[in-house]
Amino acid sequence: MKQYVAPFGDGTVVLRLVEERDLETILAWRNRDEARVWFKSSDRIAFDAHLAWYKRYCQKEDDFFFLVEANGQPVGQCGIYDIDNGSAEVGRFLVAPEMAGQGYIGRSCAEVVRFGTRFLKLSYLFLEVMEQNTKAIRLYTRQGFVEEGRSGGLIRMGFSRDRAS
Repeated sequence: MKQYVAPFGDGTVVLRLVEERDLETILAWRNRDEARVWFKSSDRIAFDAHLAWYKRYCQKEDDFFFLVEANGQPVGQCGIYDIDNGSAEVGRFLVAPEMAGQGYIGRSCAEVVRFGTRFLKLSYLFLEVMEQNTKAIRLYTRQGFVEEGRSGGLIRMGFSRDRAS
C-alpha cells in the first residue's frame, strides 16, 4: 500500500514519501544540535545507520515517513507509524532550519492528521512530546491534540476523529 501513496497537501505544503535521495538532507536537519535535543534519542546519527534505518522502513507497511515540500523545495519532515487497530503515532516533525517559523510544521501536522483519519481511516492518533517543548505542545494543541498523561519527561497527546468531528 505504501508505494501507492501519491503526494498530497493543502496548496502550500505537499507531503510525499521520503526517498533515498532525501536522506542526506533530512539527516543534516536531524543532526543539528538545536534539533537533536527534541528527539528521544539525541545522539548524532551516522549516515550508514540512517540508511540502514531507511531500508528497514521501506519494508514496513505501518510506517509512512514524509518529506514536506513548499514551492518544490524540501522544508521539513513528518510521519505516521505503528499503525494498529485503528490508531497510530504521529511525529518525526522537523523543519529545515532556514524555514523555521513559517508555519510549515503546523500545516504538515494538519495534513498528516488528515491522511491518518481520512485516507487510513484511523480513529485515534497520538504523539509524545518532551514536557519542556512548549512551542511544539502549543502547535499540537492547535491541531486538536489533547494531553492524556505524563511520564518520564514526556507528554502523551491524543487526537480522536470522533472528538474532532
